Amino acid sequence: MNKKELIELCKKGDKQALSWLYQAYADKMTKICLHYVTDKQIAQDLLHDGFIIIFASIDSLHSPEKLEHWMGTIMKNISLRYIKQRNLMATISLEEIGENENPIDTFPFNDFPSYKAILSMIESLPEGYGKVFKLAVLEGLSHKEISLLLNIAPHSSSSQLSRAKNMLRKLISQYCIIFGLFILSFIISIQIWLYTSKKTIITEQGITATRKEKIQKTEGIVSKDSTKTILNHASISSRHVLSKSIKNSPKQEVTLQDSVTGTGEKDSIKSSNHQIIEKQDIKEQKGLYRAYTSKQFSTDKKNWSLALSYSGGERQINTQKSRIPNDISSEYPKEILEKSYHHIPITLALSLRKNINEYWGIETGVQYTYLRSDFTIINDSYLEKTQKISYIGIPLKGSFKIWQQQKFSIYTSAGLTLDIPVKATLEELTSENRLIISQKKSRLYPHLQWSADFGIGIQYHITPSIGIYTEPNLRYYFNDGSRLNTIRATKPFNMTLPIGIRLSW
Repeated sequence: MNKKELIELCKKGDKQALSWLYQAYADKMTKICLHYVTDKQIAQDLLHDGFIIIFASIDSLHSPEKLEHWMGTIMKNISLRYIKQRNLMATISLEEIGENENPIDTFPFNDFPSYKAILSMIESLPEGYGKVFKLAVLEGLSHKEISLLLNIAPHSSSSQLSRAKNMLRKLISQYCIIFGLFILSFIISIQIWLYTSKKTIITEQGITATRKEKIQKTEGIVSKDSTKTILNHASISSRHVLSKSIKNSPKQEVTLQDSVTGTGEKDSIKSSNHQIIEKQDIKEQKGLYRAYTSKQFSTDKKNWSLALSYSGGERQINTQKSRIPNDISSEYPKEILEKSYHHIPITLALSLRKNINEYWGIETGVQYTYLRSDFTIINDSYLEKTQKISYIGIPLKGSFKIWQQQKFSIYTSAGLTLDIPVKATLEELTSENRLIISQKKSRLYPHLQWSADFGIGIQYHITPSIGIYTEPNLRYYFNDGSRLNTIRATKPFNMTLPIGIRLSW
């Protein structure tokens, strides 16, 4: 296997080729590190760091015959950088350190991206920015050396490096924000779950105690009225015996009938009062249970909901890059400056949700999305482009209710959306010395766009049927295969904040 084949396999990420490259050149690279540092352990650490950089930036190597020199340059730069950092470190004697002094935490942020995450961010940079960043930062080359390798002007190398650093800072900030939101949502979910579980146990205990009190009260009433009920039955049974013996005496008949009737009426009133008390107790128990269930699960009766939401803004995402045209053969070709302005998409959505049970639901609907991007190309002339695309989207989501308390509720949602382009235009305006040379308008033909999203929604119930909500969500747009420069192609992973109103029934 020659060097060219080895490098090609390494660029493809072949593990055997990378292992062979390490084994073949590890000794030579170690000697280079030992030329600058005397500690063998430090030299081994520098060797490992150097090979990580070599594996990450081997795509930038264009000449296989310069492989060993290129690797040696990386090891040299890493060793010199280590010596420089070691010399800059302030040394403090042990006598100057107090007994109660705690060591300083060098890395206070646990959510800082890992080395692999940073490498993936570097790979996501535009091709020109990524090459300059790797050569300048990872390999330590000067702008003059980079300009010779990439055949660009030195000032172009410095400007691209500055833009690459700015883009990388934004990517790292987004990474930290997303990581922080994930941790925050996880903590909130745990707290809500603990609070809900504790409240459910307390409520069930309260209901059980109330039922026991009602049962004891009912048993007391029954025990008090039991004797009266027995006497009532005895008086009623004696009525048949007395009715036969009083036929010969009219006065006695009247007296006995009155006495029996009076006693029966009194006992029957007491018995009916006992039945009324029992019915009232049962009604109170049912009323208590209904009051509890209606308070806790009032939304279960509402199986459908209709929502109208809006998301968008005036903010822009700006990018700028420089390139050298390939068809210019002059010794000092003129640089072309390209600027892109991607407006935040505007989305208006109408969605319908069906609740499967008290926790789960399924949602679909229709939404309109408007994308706009402005491009400026500065060369000998000044070219302005305005790209406008309109989509009709069909979402399909699943939702899960996490928590509900009085007028507030929290839920999560996840699903897919298919965006169908309905209209797309490109307006071009060319000018030179502030004079319009040409102006034209053409149609564009974007492809279907699939996306996946995950969100956490918070809703405030104004009435039992009407509520306002906001649903921050993270959305990823899959590659649609078109060559159009849109915000979705530049930033496939982004965050939106829809706000809306929901009607439930």
